[in-house]
Formats: sequence, C-alpha cells, structure tokens
Amino acid sequence: MKSKLLFFLAGMLGQLLPARAQDFAWQTQVAPATQPGYHRILLSPQITGYAQPDLEDLRLFGPKNQPVPYLVRTEVPVLYRTLFKPYQILSYERRPGGVSEVLVHNPEKRRINNISLLIGNAEVRKQVSLSGSDDRQNWYVLKERDLLYAIRSTQSTAEVKLLDFPLSNYRFFRLQLNDSVSAPLNILQAGYYDTYSEAGKYTRIPIQTLSRTDSAENHTTYLRLKFGQPVYPEQVVFHITAPQLYHRSGKVVLGKQQVYKRRLKRPRRRRMREVSEPLLLSSNAPAVLDLPHRKVNELIIQIENADNPPLTIDSVRVLQLNRYLIAALEPNQLYTLRFGNEKLNAPDYDLQFFQDSIPQDIPVLQVQNIRSLLPPKSEKRPQSSRLLIWAAIAVLAIGLGYMTIKLLRDMEKKG
Repeated sequence: MKSKLLFFLAGMLGQLLPARAQDFAWQTQVAPATQPGYHRILLSPQITGYAQPDLEDLRLFGPKNQPVPYLVRTEVPVLYRTLFKPYQILSYERRPGGVSEVLVHNPEKRRINNISLLIGNAEVRKQVSLSGSDDRQNWYVLKERDLLYAIRSTQSTAEVKLLDFPLSNYRFFRLQLNDSVSAPLNILQAGYYDTYSEAGKYTRIPIQTLSRTDSAENHTTYLRLKFGQPVYPEQVVFHITAPQLYHRSGKVVLGKQQVYKRRLKRPRRRRMREVSEPLLLSSNAPAVLDLPHRKVNELIIQIENADNPPLTIDSVRVLQLNRYLIAALEPNQLYTLRFGNEKLNAPDYDLQFFQDSIPQDIPVLQVQNIRSLLPPKSEKRPQSSRLLIWAAIAVLAIGLGYMTIKLLRDMEKKG
C-alpha cells in the first residue's frame, strides 16, 4: 500500500513539474526532392547561427521520424582546379625512314612550354624531336632531341607523359618519333594542364538594421549592422559610388572576448578585449573584406576619413560561405531538420567512409518555415502550482525516507 502511494506521488510530481527541455530548440522543413538520390540541403544563416559552431547538433529526420544519415560539406573561399585540356591532333602518320609524325593544332596561339601526351601503355623507349610553325610550311626547331621512357601505369591502360620545351606560341607543333626499331606508340591525346581558380559560393545574411554616423570630431564613419540573431559573417562587400579615387583604412569590430591578466600571488584578473579585423578600402581594388569564422550578433565598421569627405556607400552586403547537408532523399517526401542542442555530439554515420563516392554536382534544396520548439518566455506557472509542486516534492522525500528506514529494519530482522 505504501509503495503504491509513493508511485502515485511520483507520478503526480512528474505531471506537475515543467516538461523536460526539448532535445532541439529549432526545426525546419526541407523542400521536397523531385528525384531520388543524393541532394545538397543548403543551410541558411539562421540555421548555422542557432546551431553549434561545428554543426554537431544537426539531425535530419525522414517522413516517419526516422534519422537520415548525412554529411556536412562547406564551400571553400577559393578552389584551385587543374584540368587536362586537349589540343586537336590534325594527323598522326608514319613517314619513310621509320619516323612517326604527330601534328598538333594550337589555334589560339596560346603561349605554352609543354605538351602532355596521353599514351597507351608500352614497354619501350622512344627518341623524339619537336618543332613549331605558323603556316605548316616553314618549321623551326624547339627541341632537337628528347626521350620518352617506358610508359607503364598500374592504375589505367594509358599514362600522361610531359614534353617540355622553350616558351612558344606557334599555331602548329610537330612531334617526330623515331620508330626505326619498334612499332609506333598509341598516342590517344595531346594537350596541356590548365590550373584555374573557382570562387566559393556565398549566401547573403539578412541585416535587421543598419545605422550610419559620420563623426566630424574624429573624422571617422561608423556603420553599425545588427542581425537580430547570432550569425557567422565571412565576407563584407561594399558598394561605393563616390569619390572616384579613395584610399581609406579602418577596422571591423567583431565583438569582445575574455582575457585573463596574470598577477603575482593573486587571482587572475578577467577583462574584455576587443576583437577586430583591419579594413582597407581602395579604388584600386574590389571593396571586399574576408572575415574569420566567428559568431556575432552585430558588426561595427569604422572607416577613417582623415581630411577627406566621407565615402558615399550605396549598400553593404554581408555573406557567409555556403554549407550543405549531403543526404540520400526520396522524391515528394517530407524531411525535417532539427537543431539547437548544446549537449549533442556529432553523429557517427557510415556515410563518412564513402565521401568520394558521392558526386560533386548534385541538386540543391532550400529549407523553409524555421520555427522555435521552445515555449514562449511569457508563459509563467501560477503561484499556486509552484506551491503544490514543492508540497509534492516534500511528501515524496518524506515517503522515500520512511521506506528506506523500513527496508533497513527489515534487513536487520532477517539478519
């Protein structure tokens, strides 16, 4: 009977006490996919601002509330790619005297100092020479003699061999190979490797309010940008229309951080230090500033004008690098993304071992309807309910104490 009473009190206490805090503070829906397979879910600045700094608390759920494995992929500011760009092989003929001749076309007269040859595997050594021409009539030597050694790849049936020569911009190149003691090589392609940069993709961060003050006293312009929530600004872009020529220094204040000053035989003293990035705006360069990945609620931009009139700034854009969740989705299904839990660790999915198997160019989906899962702060429990809760706690504590003492006495009797 007594144990039943305790269970009743415990149940009543569970009903009266505030519900356990939600596992997640925020939730959003993912736009439906139109085809099966892997997709990139673009994480908006609102999501990355409310989530953990490393996005460890993100969880993706399917239509039946089942967890969906994912990967996180982040754009890089500048990505350098190297691509093989082929030239047109106009002819590949075997001439009298055991010489094979390859004629390569460089129609744009690109300045080059090498030609890369994709050649089928062969256990052979070939002597080669190279010459150039603009009219295919008059040829000029570029490299009198070189050697192509054994062409053997363990990864594929062909291998690339590089032939270096002095920098030239001929329209035609003629490669002659000595075939007097063996059959010709299987030359599949001729071309060059081109390295180019590709800028990362950014998403614009909404600015809630922007205020400007031009101080005549210290010759400084102050721009204060408030975002209304935590965000991670990684690039600021200014649109300056006047004057035509300008060169101004300044800084972007990212907030403050705690630092500790050591004192001999005394406790360390804590103080706050400003965190900022230097700023230089010049008409000779794009008005763009890259910022470190740091959570802020506002930015304060200071531009030193010296004795010049203030700049005419039409707009200021704040951007963050795109971040995606990569997941396999089914078409026309409802997927939910939840986040905002400081205690969660990053999930451990098998998908991390197969990153190279996922294509780079996959569809991008947006999120929609971000909403809070927390109760409104204005909701307060009535005073009577609080008293009842404390009374239930007291009764439960007394009951547990009584049951413990009784149990100990029963054990002594049995002993």
